[in-house]
Amino acid sequence: MLDWIFEGIVTWISSIVSQLMDAVSGLFLDALGTDMTAMEEYFPFVTKAFIVMQYTAWAILFLITVWQLFRVFGGPVTEAENPWTLLARSSLSALLIGYAKPIFQITLNIATAPYTALMELEMKKEDFTFAGVENALKNGLTTLISIATVVGLLLLVILMIALGWNYFKLLLETVERYIVVGVLCYTSPLAFSMGASKTTVPVFKSWCRMVGSQLLLLVMNVWFLRGFSTSVGQYVGNGGELSSGNGSIFLWLFCAIAFLKTAQKFDSYLAAMGLNAAQTGSGMGLELMMAARAVSGLGGGARSAGSVFGSGSSAAASAGAAAGFAGKFKANSYVRDAVVEGGARMGAGGSLGFVGRAFGGMAARNGATLTGDSISSVASRNPKMSGTIGGEIADKSLANYMPRFKGVPLKDTQISGGKIRTTAMMPDGKMAELNLYDKNQFEKPDGPSALVEASDGSMWYQTAAGDGAGAFFGTPGFAGDISEAARISEMFPDLPEDTMLRTVDEGVLEASTDTGSSLWYSSAFYEEPDAPHGSIQASDGVDWYAMQQHAQTPAFESGEAADAYNQSQFQAFMPGYEQQVSSVDGSGRLEGQMEVRHEDGSGTRFYDTSQYAAPRGDYQVYEDSRGGQWYAVPGEASVDRKPVYEDGKPVYDGDNVRTVSVESVRYRGTPERYAEPEKRKHSSAKQPRRKN
Repeated sequence: MLDWIFEGIVTWISSIVSQLMDAVSGLFLDALGTDMTAMEEYFPFVTKAFIVMQYTAWAILFLITVWQLFRVFGGPVTEAENPWTLLARSSLSALLIGYAKPIFQITLNIATAPYTALMELEMKKEDFTFAGVENALKNGLTTLISIATVVGLLLLVILMIALGWNYFKLLLETVERYIVVGVLCYTSPLAFSMGASKTTVPVFKSWCRMVGSQLLLLVMNVWFLRGFSTSVGQYVGNGGELSSGNGSIFLWLFCAIAFLKTAQKFDSYLAAMGLNAAQTGSGMGLELMMAARAVSGLGGGARSAGSVFGSGSSAAASAGAAAGFAGKFKANSYVRDAVVEGGARMGAGGSLGFVGRAFGGMAARNGATLTGDSISSVASRNPKMSGTIGGEIADKSLANYMPRFKGVPLKDTQISGGKIRTTAMMPDGKMAELNLYDKNQFEKPDGPSALVEASDGSMWYQTAAGDGAGAFFGTPGFAGDISEAARISEMFPDLPEDTMLRTVDEGVLEASTDTGSSLWYSSAFYEEPDAPHGSIQASDGVDWYAMQQHAQTPAFESGEAADAYNQSQFQAFMPGYEQQVSSVDGSGRLEGQMEVRHEDGSGTRFYDTSQYAAPRGDYQVYEDSRGGQWYAVPGEASVDRKPVYEDGKPVYDGDNVRTVSVESVRYRGTPERYAEPEKRKHSSAKQPRRKN
């Protein structure tokens, strides 16, 4: 009994689809030719408004001409056009505006010849009805699936709807292409007004290319629709078999649907070849589907209102039903549900939800993308309930949720509850593997990460790996100017007001204050340095290693005559060093070191603690008058014998090199200078822990 009822429902649906296809087939090509009869009779206003377009075009032409003539007074500075050439072009454009409609009619007559020739070709296979497709498809499925009758009936419905939907979309595309030609015809005076000046003539050329492209599309409408008609007739006659003995109903059906989809996208193919074809048909089918869904929702709201009418609250019930419908069935929800794998469906259930998801899947396969709200309804949920969005639609849609990915080609995108994974392909060929974790669901990652905002206002930790990872941890551009104080405060809220920043390199900033300057290294580009440093977090969540400022030494004079001056300078600079100094050597001050000698021949070397690691052996730490820290390494007096040179060559006494005794200081240990921070290798980061 149930099988019989189900078969009756399927038969009814398939017959409705075939009747709809029969009702619209054959109407469009006869009514919409290469003339403007349908345009003028359905939209009579455009004919009466044509004279207004002409006067508007003459006014625009006059303004363009006057402006270009005015530029002539600027001489070579303005790169003005030759006034006589400009006047000649303007006169020709004015004439073309006056004869705009006859000119366009001549162009339409040129396209009439191939259009009429294709329409007049006789093909016997076109004498058919779409009901024959239904019967042939049903018989073929019964032969293939003789036992599983329910499966056969479901396939019949799915295949008939797919065929009818694509055929209907092609017919809509045909009408849109005709309307575009009509618009170009009745607005042609505006295009002719652009032909006067060299600066505006590219607009006129683009218009001409679009006219030619659209007329070609009108002719191709006949080619595609009649080609499909003969294919249907051929299929009804032989059931999809080929002369070779191969072929089947499925092969024919897939070829027919592919033929229809190719016809729908032919304008984009022309655009790819360089023709200015208008992109039509991308949204009309979806708008019809949304209108049908809105009607069904209004019907449900009316029933809800009727059920409580007796209680005197019909207005409130209607408002509640409308609000409930709008809250539950947001735009794009069916497209989302059709592509989500696993998890809980968030759209309507039952038969309405099934049909909605079926059409949503068709929309997704035809280039529809998901809105930020649709992605948010998956990404913001618990992973056990969210499901996953993947594939091409995820690649195309992620930028609607994460605005920072606008214009960046993505692949291998996976969107699930609290986690997003994708791969970005940069213009220079580098690639970046990106992982994003919802701040509300995950702890902060251990490695470098940035805090990014989604379209719904939620905050996400972003990690990046690969050669192109640096592009997603941008280095702010600062010039070290006082005028940037507000921007610096916004980027680094915890900085003192007198701090100025200057961009040195990618991932490197120089911070300057009244006490000196130091370098900052971004944790996204550099490993943590060994040298003394602090950590400062930017407003985007990226940590910066702020190196300790180097000690600032005074300038010491050279020569024995300056010993007294240097002693005084050193005592003032290093007040805690009590041993008497006889001389000071400040030649290494730029490298963070200096040396003093004592009366007994011994010495002490000082090393800046911000630039050198602690030495081995005996040393002390002194603080200078400016707050800098220094390692003081003592040295013992010694005498070294050094060779004597003249004119750059050693002097010999017989077979031995002549030497001279020189007083020096021997130090037992020398501290190592800190190395520069190492560039970070952008390897894959470990996934952070989920919050409880």
